[in-house]
Amino acid sequence: MKTRLFISTVFLMILLPLITQAQSKAYQGEKLYELKCGRCHMAYAPQKFSADEWKTVMKEMGPLSGLTEETEGSIMTYLEENAGEKKIGGLPTAPVLGGYIYTEFFSSKASKDTFDIHYLNVNLTGRLHERVSYRAEFEFEHGGGEAEPPFIEQAYMDVWFKRNMALRIGAILAPFNRFDDFHAPLENMMVTRPQMSREISVSAWKEVGINLHGNFIITKDLYLNYDAYVINGLGSGSRLRGSRQYRDNNDAKSLGYRVSGVFQDRWELGTSFYHGAWDDDGKYDVNMLGFHFLGRLDEFSLYAEYAKALSENPEPQDKGNMDGYFIQGSYLFLGKFRTSVRYGNLDYLDLGNQLGRKSTDFDRMILALGFNYYLTKSIVFKFEYDFYFPGEREADINKNLLALQAAVRF
Repeated sequence: MKTRLFISTVFLMILLPLITQAQSKAYQGEKLYELKCGRCHMAYAPQKFSADEWKTVMKEMGPLSGLTEETEGSIMTYLEENAGEKKIGGLPTAPVLGGYIYTEFFSSKASKDTFDIHYLNVNLTGRLHERVSYRAEFEFEHGGGEAEPPFIEQAYMDVWFKRNMALRIGAILAPFNRFDDFHAPLENMMVTRPQMSREISVSAWKEVGINLHGNFIITKDLYLNYDAYVINGLGSGSRLRGSRQYRDNNDAKSLGYRVSGVFQDRWELGTSFYHGAWDDDGKYDVNMLGFHFLGRLDEFSLYAEYAKALSENPEPQDKGNMDGYFIQGSYLFLGKFRTSVRYGNLDYLDLGNQLGRKSTDFDRMILALGFNYYLTKSIVFKFEYDFYFPGEREADINKNLLALQAAVRF
């Protein structure tokens, strides 16, 4: 009896540290996943994808999170152990299907009250080779039809030179500031988009070109994300937002970069720059400079952006001069409810009315108050009320806005 008790005790002494160590690693992987992947959006449930699909998702999103081989391994171990049961073996992988749908209602004295099926987005991601991945997004906007035919939001392939550096080729969202990364309904805390991001950073800015992107890990707590791109660039539309295009209207390609420093996966500070000719002959340039800040402290998040643009015009017109900013604070409580406040300013003056451009003049401030209810991490109902404050150059018209939204991510 004593011998059996002794042997059992020895086994327990050997196995207990191993079990404790395994539990510690699993806990570490879960916490890293919530921290790294939850920094920009609410983390998916591990059961959403199979183990092979998680490899594809991590290939797409992991480089944005400054993962080392050790932290990536911990997260992948956690995800694989808790993944769905669907098995997909070998390369190329079957595409991972995702997307979102959202419907909105807007009411304002300055416009007609309306329901709007804003977006139906379907996206596919996959791996063709250990060094080649891809993503494609297709969208129906405002219900489709002849006036709003379906279009490609993104369609690109990434060729990976290293685990943290790739050349992106195809149709991309231009990497200027950060709002385009958050314009989907589960990432955007509000119903509306900041006016500065709409008119100067021109969300959602779809472009065709190449983009060298990746990150440098400096220390355990600090890494840099970077994008350096060559694209067709903005054209001769009615204003900057109306100048988005897929095919170029001149031979002068546009250049730009975005660099962001991320500290402790909670604080991000970055700058963006864009330069390119907008007219058909390639004589007149648009230059844009942007700064962004993201911060997160437990359930409180802070987000701010600034952008300035100068647009050259034919004589005798002055240059177009536009700048704006927004600051947004948000707090999630009880895991289900979110309150948000956003204040933004836009000063946009471009009186050039030649070569396809129209005179444009915005001078306004908007205070937006928002409240969200999350039925699950993938289903949200939003309420927003915007207070409109006209500047010196705009008439004092009541443009206050009530906005409602119901959104689902699949």
